[in-house]
This record gives sequence, C-alpha cells and structure tokens, in this order.
Amino acid sequence: MNQRNLSGATASILNSLLMDLKSGNIRRCESLGLSVEEIRALSGLSLDELHYIGQSKVSVLDVKFNHENFWLILNQARNEQARMLMIDRALELGGSMELMDKYFGMSPSDVSSRRRLMGIESRQGRTQSLTEEQDALLWNEWKNTGLESPESHKALEAMMLAAELHSLSLTAVWTKVCQWCREASKRVPSVPALRKEA
Repeated sequence: MNQRNLSGATASILNSLLMDLKSGNIRRCESLGLSVEEIRALSGLSLDELHYIGQSKVSVLDVKFNHENFWLILNQARNEQARMLMIDRALELGGSMELMDKYFGMSPSDVSSRRRLMGIESRQGRTQSLTEEQDALLWNEWKNTGLESPESHKALEAMMLAAELHSLSLTAVWTKVCQWCREASKRVPSVPALRKEA
C-alpha cells in the first residue's frame, strides 16, 4: 500500500473511531488495542488535528495481510454464493415455502421477497400431481441416486436435477420422494425383542 492510500485509510479509520466515541462506544477502540489515555486523546481531537494525523507521512497504522483469514473468508463467500445460487434455482423450479424453510431456513417473508426480486409469481392451489409415466421416471431417477433420505442438500440437488430433466415442479418431486422414503422406512423389519426366560 502506497503512502497516499495508507493516509486515506488512516483518516477513514480515525474518523470512524471518533464517531464511535461520540456515540459512547469505546469497544472498537479497545479491540484495536488503544489504551484509555489514547482513547481520551482521540475523543478530544479537533478537526485540524485529526486531519494532520490522517495525512501524516508517519502512519499510526501497521498494515498486515492475514493469509489464514483471507482464505477462510473467501471460502465462506464462495459457499454463500453457491447457497444463493441453489436457493434461486430451487425457487425457479417451484420450491414451496415449506421446502425453502426445510433446506435453507428461509421464512415465508424471505421467500416472498426473493420471489419478487426474481420476478417469480407465487403458485396458488395444490401441488402438481404426477402422471403414472412421470411417477415411474422419477422413481427410477431417485433409485439410481442410491440415496435413502431426502434430508440432505445432496438429495435436494438430485431432486432439482430430476425436476429439470422431466419439467416437473420441485415441490411435486420433493413431496413424492418424501412419500417413498416414509413408506420405505415403515417396511424396514423391526428386530423382535428377546423374551426373558422364566
């Protein structure tokens, strides 16, 4: 960072800290390691003094690039971007409010706002019913995934792919897959309890 940019950063941070102090918030100053004496001095700075310190060639800031935090935050940003893309894709495929809450923790108002932003009209009425042919095709698609539960995001990805492939509503696909998984769990034989010997 060159001297001009560093001076601008210094002025910006000092102004921000001063605004915090004027609001009675000293925690940010403390988190940066300022002593009580330095906080008092900063709070009493005049505009001229603040300008002089901010533009001084001797900077009060030490700039250090935190490599670990950079990669951590970058990965978080990429994960969030992937999450938002998945949300938009699910909404475009007709994901219901119940589905969006299940997989993304979105409230009805969040879903409505996102739909409006994307220009998606809310679908009224019952979930799309599948024909026998669609039912059979979807069953084969789901069986080929090898998944036994619709709970994971991997399962959601498989259901979205099936919805796209067969031009079906994601909610209709999800409803059907949930039904199959419930029925399959009921068919699992239970282990009989051992009888106590008399």
